Amino acid sequence: MPSSPRPRSRVSRRTVLLGAGGLAVLGTIGTGVALRSARLTEEAQVTSTPPARPVDALRAARPATVAHRGGSLDWPEMSMFAYRRSVEAGVDGLEMSLARTSDGVWFGLHDETLDRTSGTTGFVASEHTWAEVERQRISAAETSDPTQSDQPYARFDEIVREFGREHALFVDPKYVAARFYPELFEIARTQLGTADLTQTLVGKGYCTQTEWGDLVRAEGCQTWGYYYADELADDPELLTRTSGSWTLLGLDWSAPAATWATMAATGKPVYGHIVPDLADAHTALDQGAVGLVVSGVAEVVGPLTTEG
Repeated sequence: MPSSPRPRSRVSRRTVLLGAGGLAVLGTIGTGVALRSARLTEEAQVTSTPPARPVDALRAARPATVAHRGGSLDWPEMSMFAYRRSVEAGVDGLEMSLARTSDGVWFGLHDETLDRTSGTTGFVASEHTWAEVERQRISAAETSDPTQSDQPYARFDEIVREFGREHALFVDPKYVAARFYPELFEIARTQLGTADLTQTLVGKGYCTQTEWGDLVRAEGCQTWGYYYADELADDPELLTRTSGSWTLLGLDWSAPAATWATMAATGKPVYGHIVPDLADAHTALDQGAVGLVVSGVAEVVGPLTTEG
């Protein structure tokens, strides 16, 4: 506030009357300029902050950690509760298998049926609607704490919406027919509000699931194909025949050193799976793993971070 008032100027009544409109116009223009300036400043602030690039972060992390089914050893698998706890623990990626209901809803499920996870009998996911599935609960029976609460099944769209901007999502359509695969891209695009899925989606599958791997690679996304040492020993051509579909490879953490060396010779990053505890994590890392797909998230991720 000025220390002394400004002198009042002499103006005629006509000038005041005519000037009122002018002042109003000038006031409107000034307001418009101010709003436009504020908007440009806000846009500059928004664009100056680079968007999250979770897949790049995953590729750069040493070791990268991916929560197997959201931490299947710790919490009811592939529930939103499990994924949230894994994110809190600091994982770089979230892994999920997906089923599709009879009315076209994709949700987290490793098997064809809900029997193992919910105690049902003959409950084939593809033969039931989502309304029927969501009445069931994922049991904690196979976790390290069976007394914890059962959890609802999680839809793929809600998983993408909550986690897809900040975390790489390893997605495996499991027992669903290939003609439905494109639906997953559309769901992800809708939830993320972008056509570019390269910083969110990682196509995950057993090594022979090459049709899925090739489709995801055609979208420009990373893929992760997993192998087992005993199967590689039984079929020496398996790696050569299938590895072209996968940009990242997986090998069981307990595989022999020679098998780890064979995988490393491909020049592709190799993730150890499925890691339940810190000792097994170190076994894989000592063999050359650059990442870990972890079932015991609470047992592995925090301690690894502390060690780092």
